[in-house]
Amino acid sequence: MKAISRAFAIISLFLMSAISTAAQKIEFSADMRVTDSAGRTQSLKLFVGNMRARFDLPKQGDDTSGIGSILLDFDHQSLYLLIPQANVYLQIEGSAGTPFYSGAWMFRPYSAKYPCNDWVSEADRRGITLRCKSGEQDIVDGRPTQKWDATTPGAGHGSLWYDPELNFIVKVQRTSKSGVQSGYELQNVKQETQPATLFEVPNGFRKFTLTRLFDVLAGVGQ
Repeated sequence: MKAISRAFAIISLFLMSAISTAAQKIEFSADMRVTDSAGRTQSLKLFVGNMRARFDLPKQGDDTSGIGSILLDFDHQSLYLLIPQANVYLQIEGSAGTPFYSGAWMFRPYSAKYPCNDWVSEADRRGITLRCKSGEQDIVDGRPTQKWDATTPGAGHGSLWYDPELNFIVKVQRTSKSGVQSGYELQNVKQETQPATLFEVPNGFRKFTLTRLFDVLAGVGQ
């Protein structure tokens, strides 16, 4: 159950990031360093292809039943959760994945000139007043970026760093009203064509239903 929760938390925050039509042919790989509101940090491996993406998750201790990789295929509106130790995968198709796809603007904005606009619109939809303004030019992991600073009245604040070459928000740093920080940063970015096999379910993997997958994760049967 923890493996499922962890995977879907990562999906909901990051997996939407490969769907921009304006820059869909920009391919790269990177390490993604993620820090949550509890101060826990983990490093994922991110691969972005043409309308496809892949996340490799770190192994949790001695866990041999956890989700190892998550694949996204935006052309076919599908998510795949891979469990390599059991050679099985779960596919989430069509409308079931809509909440994840619809958040693409969070990481690859529709407007390269104003990458903060969609964040402001989403906050407004939720009844939150978000003010966002362009900051200074900055360097993140050796790459030139544009920093944007955001504030909400009486609440927290944050910043995002937009890489115009990748058309990707490569860093987000949030600070809550109580001073707790969270966010992510891409490191070791390598801009190059990604092998198609990275985004495919490996040969020999069996397709499982969600019910059956829960059984495997809980150690019930093979």
